[in-house]
Amino acid sequence: MKRDTQVLGWRLRRRRIAAVMALLALVAICLHLNTMRLPWHGAIAAERAAPAANAQLARYHATEQAKPVIGIRDNLSGLTYSPHTHTLFAVINRPPSVAELNTKGELLRLMPLEGADDPEGVAHIDGNWFAIADERRNRIHWVEIVPEGRKVVLSQTQSLALGDTEIKNFGVEGLSWDGQRRQLVAVTEKWPMQVLRISLPAFALGTGASPSVTVKSWEPADPTGLPTTDLASVEVDPRTGNLLLLGEESSVLYEYDRNGDLAGLMPLWAGESGLERTIPQPEGVAMDGSGVLYLVSEPNLFYRFEKRS
Repeated sequence: MKRDTQVLGWRLRRRRIAAVMALLALVAICLHLNTMRLPWHGAIAAERAAPAANAQLARYHATEQAKPVIGIRDNLSGLTYSPHTHTLFAVINRPPSVAELNTKGELLRLMPLEGADDPEGVAHIDGNWFAIADERRNRIHWVEIVPEGRKVVLSQTQSLALGDTEIKNFGVEGLSWDGQRRQLVAVTEKWPMQVLRISLPAFALGTGASPSVTVKSWEPADPTGLPTTDLASVEVDPRTGNLLLLGEESSVLYEYDRNGDLAGLMPLWAGESGLERTIPQPEGVAMDGSGVLYLVSEPNLFYRFEKRS
């Protein structure tokens, strides 16, 4: 009887120890997750405490959400708006392709992208000219996409190599064109996460000559850095020149003014900005001349946001 009591007592102690260990593990996980969310949650709290005049993104509301792009099954990535055609262009990394969409998210044409390994970013430059980023090769190509074209070929095109990366899948992730400054803006996803301004003062498209460029790193005014853990895409507001930076892991769109100050942000979560569900994997952002925002997310979802008056 005494032995049975000792065994029962030992089993109870073991269960108590196991319960305490499980509780400690749960607390550690919660603290870790809270730490991971602090960067963008802190930014959101600061932005909401700022004057309403600076929080322009807070006035955007989804008018089209989670619309599957019929004709594209997966890997919908970078996005850009062309004022020349009044349409959107996106890239797909597997298989490498360029898609043209109307502003309602309907596929107009799908073109194979020959010579690309891992296209992730695209930016409209002028007329029929675009820049396309090949992330794995960490190279930017300038290509002409004509209205009647059925494929895009990168071989024999002007290009710019940004150097080797330690991790091949973390090269150039997003592109945008700053027409006011004649700069191409590029972002790398992480390790390192950075924003690059590539000046092209005398670059002539279609000449075949290699571009003469100046590459400078852009940093926010806040010394603590960007309030995100990764960068999936970038857009330059064509009206103000402000930077729009898209965080995929945080599902937040950040806006920075020309001084590098955080001017606003837009959480892409359920219950925010008119969204019924959190955008699952936002990969591309674009803005037209009237300020309408367009986003795409993997595998093939399209979103449209308009600013309320």
